[in-house]
Amino acid sequence: MAFKRVAVFGACGLEGELLLTALADADLGVASVKAFANEGDGETVMFRGRPVAVHEPDTADFNGVDAAIFLNEGFSDFALIDAAEDAGLVVLDCTDNLAQRGDVAVFSEGVELDGETRLFAIADAVSSHAAALLRQLPKGSVKAVNLAIAQPVSVWGRLGVETLAAETARLLNGQAPESSSFGLQLAFNVLSRPANSVAALEHSLSHLLSADGGAVTVTASEMLVPVFYGHTTMLRVSCNDAVDLSTLKQKLAANEQFRLFPLEDIAEASPVSLQESETIDISALIADRQDETAFRCTVVGDNLRKGAVNNIIALLKILIKINI
Repeated sequence: MAFKRVAVFGACGLEGELLLTALADADLGVASVKAFANEGDGETVMFRGRPVAVHEPDTADFNGVDAAIFLNEGFSDFALIDAAEDAGLVVLDCTDNLAQRGDVAVFSEGVELDGETRLFAIADAVSSHAAALLRQLPKGSVKAVNLAIAQPVSVWGRLGVETLAAETARLLNGQAPESSSFGLQLAFNVLSRPANSVAALEHSLSHLLSADGGAVTVTASEMLVPVFYGHTTMLRVSCNDAVDLSTLKQKLAANEQFRLFPLEDIAEASPVSLQESETIDISALIADRQDETAFRCTVVGDNLRKGAVNNIIALLKILIKINI
């Protein structure tokens, strides 16, 4: 089926803006969108070069809608996810609500669909990128993954980006930053991330990896750093047997989805190196010194362009192909 009309909740956020552009550009048959966002009345978003009025989520009407997409920024009325399910829509949820149910598939680009469900939890960028890397290993070989994640302020949406920009400008001009809704200064600072955010990521990645064969234990720690875009994730991966890192490096170098560092002109992956690139960047891929069945690496990826938006577009293309 074609998705002729799509409802987007959280349409005014950073991901919402990118998603609307991607929906317009992709060959999905989307003719129009309904846009919703908290405090969105009076706002407009652009779709196919035309302004679309934004409405409050509690006014949502699913008549004539084929699919509903729920983004994190600018959406909090989670009862609407159940309402969309009851209306028989294809539901793509980025908020972790469906993922916590346990009976809903977690999707990232490259995952094969199982069954004819119309409900999908969309994996976050870190989980998607780590899973893409570990899928290059023999199926069922991963036993446990530990992640230390430096998240950019854009995981807090447009407000995070604008707050960091304003605070940086004021501090560089010898002025104290104004108080913000985050409570603590973002510029030139490192903040811990809430436990529920880390737990959601652990659940998502564990689900993605376990679906590839065997239960996988995932533990993560997360911090917010004064970077606008792009996450940096340091992984320690424990496997059932020793991993042939030479073969893994060859597979990564031959796959256009990845860039393996060092490159000719760049020593190691970092958020700065993501400019003009949509690859998943891998560096410091080495064997663990204490355990021959473990290895370490750093994964850097664009949390907006190469995160939920790409997963959503990839999933919709598959659903059209299999006629769900």
